[in-house]
Amino acid sequence: MSLKLTNTQKLNLQHLASDGCIQICTSVGRAFGSVIIPNGESLKSNPTSLNTFFAWGFFDEEEKYYHGLRYSCLTINEKGIQALVAVVSE
Repeated sequence: MSLKLTNTQKLNLQHLASDGCIQICTSVGRAFGSVIIPNGESLKSNPTSLNTFFAWGFFDEEEKYYHGLRYSCLTINEKGIQALVAVVSE
């Protein structure tokens, strides 16, 4: 299976591969679904593609709490790095 990624998806995976993380608010309320990319202000993120990457097993997840809100902190795992290397080398 050949993996096709958009430029935004590639940028998000590259950010994660360079010791970054993407945080998604999972607490019910006004912030639910908000995506935070620490130290990646210029990056855009699509929650649908993040869900797809998560379903494909490209991420490890850690639950964190900030100001009483629960966030899923997503980091790229070995499978995600291998997929990124395969896409970049094409």
